[in-house]
Amino acid sequence: MAQVFKSVNGRKLTKLIALHETVQKRLDTIALEKGVQAQAKLDAHKVTGAARIDVEQGRVDRYVVLNDERGLSAALSIEYGRDADSEGRGAMRGLYILHDTFGLRGR
Repeated sequence: MAQVFKSVNGRKLTKLIALHETVQKRLDTIALEKGVQAQAKLDAHKVTGAARIDVEQGRVDRYVVLNDERGLSAALSIEYGRDADSEGRGAMRGLYILHDTFGLRGR
């Protein structure tokens, strides 16, 4: 009968695999490709303001981030849209840049 180990030398097997050099290089490649795709989608919008796409690296994971440092939930409004508010900002439809880049729209 096969034996399944959850750890190797005290490290979780899933983390050991995730930190493997080949896996990390592939994560770098995928994150960069998706970051370029997302930036192209953002650039195609006629008013991008200060928004940009950042690719960040954690210890294990990679992150593709829609960044708009203006605050006011600007990145959230770009992704999901917003209703008109009492401060004079009009309604806008979301661009769903990250959703579309990763094929998540409609889920």
